[in-house]
Amino acid sequence: MVQNEIVRLQRRIGTEPDGFWGPKSIAQCKAYVRSLAPSPCPWPHQKQASLQAFYGTPGNEFNLEKITFPYPTFYAGKAVATTRVNAECSHSLMRVLEDIKDRHGDNLVVMRIASDFAGVYNFRNKRGGSSYSVHAYGAAIDLAVGTNEFKDSWPMKASMPMEIIECFYREGWLSGAVEWGYDAQHFQATDLT
Repeated sequence: MVQNEIVRLQRRIGTEPDGFWGPKSIAQCKAYVRSLAPSPCPWPHQKQASLQAFYGTPGNEFNLEKITFPYPTFYAGKAVATTRVNAECSHSLMRVLEDIKDRHGDNLVVMRIASDFAGVYNFRNKRGGSSYSVHAYGAAIDLAVGTNEFKDSWPMKASMPMEIIECFYREGWLSGAVEWGYDAQHFQATDLT
């Protein structure tokens, strides 16, 4: 993001709009989006035992159900209508997507990123790790990987709009952008506490 976009983001989250994304902005951003989330959080902790107790065995495709995207969506430039999501969070993800459409359907920038789908279920380990990814449970979604690459810092380099992040937090989903400062493409139905 350029400096005026950082200033706009700082105003949105309620911190000093000085154009510098440092510790104060990061802390205020986390406080702001977490204030949108339901309490208590409806999702399990991201520890493997908690994920498995809530979502079932990773890789078990019987735990998945199909959802239909509520707006035109594309995977690698090709139109897709559906994806498979863990049944425990599929209705929640549909509410997130409907919220994005209802609030921002006329915002071309937001919808371009929201419609750039990069996957939900993927039976694999975390990048560089030995434990399962939340994608292995079907409880995470990636959007716009081309402009939000894994190690790109957010919001300095990655471009995930706050409008999309807010919609996910209203359903208790976490954003890599906010929680880790990178992996802005990634959202997951887990709790940090």
